Amino acid sequence: MGAEDISERQTTLLRFIEQYIEEQGRPPTNREIGSNLGIPSTGHVNYHLTVLEKKGFISREQRTSRGIRVTRSLRADHDEVPANAIPIMGSIAAGEPLEFFRDNDSLEVMNPASYAPGTYALRVKGESMIEDGILNGDFVVIEPNIVPNTRDIIVATNIGAGAEGAATLKRFFREDHGVRLQPANSTMQPIFVPRDDWNREWSVQGRVAAVIRSYKRG
Repeated sequence: MGAEDISERQTTLLRFIEQYIEEQGRPPTNREIGSNLGIPSTGHVNYHLTVLEKKGFISREQRTSRGIRVTRSLRADHDEVPANAIPIMGSIAAGEPLEFFRDNDSLEVMNPASYAPGTYALRVKGESMIEDGILNGDFVVIEPNIVPNTRDIIVATNIGAGAEGAATLKRFFREDHGVRLQPANSTMQPIFVPRDDWNREWSVQGRVAAVIRSYKRG
């Protein structure tokens, strides 16, 4: 299924969402989509998003204003990613915005078909997860569009922290009054997020499915 399976308007929406995520490190809201594309009604935006979701191009997290996830990129029709590889989409440094880039670089993995659609890799910057064996310079394989389970290692973005948000790679724990994001570094403190703040200001980008280390660093 490619661009020929959706309308011109839906193609425009999907390209805007992809570009927005690359530039801002978080998904747009329905209102931002409408404002940028000249669609006056958020209901019309929602209709086109529903079509994209039914056709497998996006998924949406309920009760989250920035809950859109791209599961089938139109760019995949043109980018040449080897059959035994996944795309490298950027890097993650604790407390910084996700750094997205597209230079057609890819990462070889074992059995890529075993991962969820839209899986990609991020390069790790920093030492917040070293006690879980995730080191500076490693690649983490990210399966997007998931609802995290306790102890999952996730990429989460605090979309309330400035215009671009702030990303973090942590273990996820759901607790009585909210969420704990736990580093795997005894010198660092966990992040505690009240339930209302989590639902309103945080977005889960995906779950770590694998860690890949290159011994040729630099």
